Amino acid sequence: MAADAPISSVNWPDEFPVLETERLLLRQVSTNDTGDLFRCYSDPEVMKYLATPLENEDAIGGILEDYKDGFSEGYNLIWALDIKETGVFAGTAGFEEFSFLDGKADIGFSMLPSHQGKGYMEEVLLEIINYGFQILRINRIQTTVVPENIPSVKLLGKLGFHREGCMKQSVFFNNSYHDELIMALLSNTEE
Repeated sequence: MAADAPISSVNWPDEFPVLETERLLLRQVSTNDTGDLFRCYSDPEVMKYLATPLENEDAIGGILEDYKDGFSEGYNLIWALDIKETGVFAGTAGFEEFSFLDGKADIGFSMLPSHQGKGYMEEVLLEIINYGFQILRINRIQTTVVPENIPSVKLLGKLGFHREGCMKQSVFFNNSYHDELIMALLSNTEE
């Protein structure tokens, strides 16, 4: 290995990181969020381009367990998003999957309709991306998004994500197959 070769390992935190933006607090998801998570993940508008909406609040237990284990075992890092001014839950965002060897992470996000269109998710994603590159030392942040999800495609483009391709009929939800765009952002934006 060359002496100037990059180190490809993620700098995983010992404690769950609490982050802040101007208007939002990003904190670890807890069992107190069960009702809010169900409202979010069962809402047809929120889930329109993500997955089939949940029909039963019992499913949230498994999601909470996955988020808890994901942090402790190093395979995901998901934040609950609270509006600072009111303490109201607005959604979730974070790294849904990591490859420590490859120095990359998949990012995902969801927001309740009452908080959409206010620029909150841009604030949140900027903070998470900065944390990923600066603290975790991720080299690549990637995501998939259905082409019809125009607001998310535009937001990702505004944040510097580049479209790398399209996977045809790669995901099944709401009783049909959907294409997914592959979009990514590199820590070294010169490439």
